[in-house]
Amino acid sequence: MNKFCVLILSLFTLAIAHNITKTEVFVIHVNPTLFNWTYEENPDQFVYQPSLMHSPDLPSWINYYYSNRHHTGYLYGVPPDNLHTDVHIEIVGLNRQNYETRHHILTIHINEKPYPAKSEVHLKIDNLNVEDMFDHERVERLKNVFRRSLWRESGKDMHMTFLASAVQLGARLPPNPDEGEGVVVRIGSRVHLSNELIKLQKEVKPLWKHKTCPRDFKRTTVERFFRDAGFALDWCAFRLIEDSSSALGHHYSSTEKLEKLSNLEANNHWRAFSIDDLPERSYSHEFAVTILLPLFLFTALTMMLSFILCFHHEAIADSHSEEFLDNIFHICTDYLRSRDFANHTPTHEAIHPYASLSRTSHSLKSYSTACLSPELVSRSHTESPSLGPRGMHCRPSPPPYVRPKFKPDL
Repeated sequence: MNKFCVLILSLFTLAIAHNITKTEVFVIHVNPTLFNWTYEENPDQFVYQPSLMHSPDLPSWINYYYSNRHHTGYLYGVPPDNLHTDVHIEIVGLNRQNYETRHHILTIHINEKPYPAKSEVHLKIDNLNVEDMFDHERVERLKNVFRRSLWRESGKDMHMTFLASAVQLGARLPPNPDEGEGVVVRIGSRVHLSNELIKLQKEVKPLWKHKTCPRDFKRTTVERFFRDAGFALDWCAFRLIEDSSSALGHHYSSTEKLEKLSNLEANNHWRAFSIDDLPERSYSHEFAVTILLPLFLFTALTMMLSFILCFHHEAIADSHSEEFLDNIFHICTDYLRSRDFANHTPTHEAIHPYASLSRTSHSLKSYSTACLSPELVSRSHTESPSLGPRGMHCRPSPPPYVRPKFKPDL
């Protein structure tokens, strides 16, 4: 009986399993009918939380997006090339109206693609969101642009090999919230690239030096084909990938750049790291470079300058320098005396009132002695002056001081 129940359960699981193909984008809808709920026109009534079974999160190659416009959740991505087993996704649904919780196991069966894409076209569409590319009609319009004008040989097996939001890959949100966030798409085929695509890449190659182009940039010969279909392309991100072994390889490398720390496979589980796994850093090298090295250089430079100034002058035979250094004390003292004698301030005159008078009388006596002959100096002051021996007229000495006579009445 138990084997029969297991067989019935396995057949039921296979019946509701989703078949996806490698190297091709898949989209799985998550809506209330998956939990046998009825949508009651309340946009915030249901909440979904998908994750890998027995794991806290989805694998790196599966993305989840909830569209408020369509009130539906979407699981999308591209399966990796090294995955050969079925994937079981557990989806937990919450009804906010009555707080009822249900869960559903979603089985994804992965199939091999007979002819994977060998050539790809990398596009960045500015005016759309990632949820817009879940519309089958819009994707077909994009393919028709290549099928009819740029890549006619790929009409039979053209498929989308990569899909991601531009914000998820590092782009900025637009200033206007009503504008699209941008989406990155890759269209692949097993045929070689056409001459029209190669010519188009040469045309936009000078724009590669810019990270992004303005949204109103229309200076390409094929812009009208995409604008008529409703796509505004960023030509700075236009690339061609020729002779790729599989579109999956490029998709997987992109996801590795986005999630280096959470690259989980189907059978691996998330494991927390311990504190012992954290790297340790030693500051001894920084201390030696920052403190010891400048100190050593400063000491060496000081010793070198001391040797030059203290010992190198002995080898120089300069008599004038030696005489100057020996008599530098006397030179300084003589200079200070001469400066004090020449620059007398009124303060000094006030403190020593008789010093100026004595110096004046001394100078007059010396002047008179120098100007007059001994005979003239010995004569009386009443005599008239005569010519001195030096051939010049000298002024005689002034008369003696006589006290004035005052009147008795004064």
